[in-house]
Amino acid sequence: MASWPEGIVANPMFISTFSGLALYDGASSVAVSSAGWPTNNMALFMPFRVQHPFTARLMWTIIGTSLNGSIDLGIYDYRGTRLVSSGIGTPTAINSVYRVDLTDTVLNPGRYYMAISTGLAGAFQRSALNVQSLRAMGMVQQNSAHPFPATAVFVKLVSAFIPTVGITSQTTV
Repeated sequence: MASWPEGIVANPMFISTFSGLALYDGASSVAVSSAGWPTNNMALFMPFRVQHPFTARLMWTIIGTSLNGSIDLGIYDYRGTRLVSSGIGTPTAINSVYRVDLTDTVLNPGRYYMAISTGLAGAFQRSALNVQSLRAMGMVQQNSAHPFPATAVFVKLVSAFIPTVGITSQTTV
């Protein structure tokens, strides 16, 4: 599997940031594997907190064992306002990091959501945690959100699926 680039990372059991560097505990007993996206056109929102100003320049996710469709990656504020989005993109390689450039966006200290939506009939690297744990971590979803709307309408998470997705201030991954 591909490794996690530096930046802000949402991954199994751990969603956080410290001065813009990824923190991944590596000791989680939750298995990371490739699995199909829960529902086409659904967006997942993973919360994260920024402690110091951070310029988001690039977002990435890891495509799993199959793909057929498009992806949108973005950042929303805690109220559900879209701050930046990659727009619809089409990955071309399986088992690889899919990266997209963003318009440079300064994230000041506060709470945000990493967002990913897809029209894929494909798979992503992800972890399967129980849905109650993901809800407790603050994950939410929006149905029919591909491409991303300007304002998200968060609803209760129903899928036990957390994709590997991240943000970096680097210009390459």
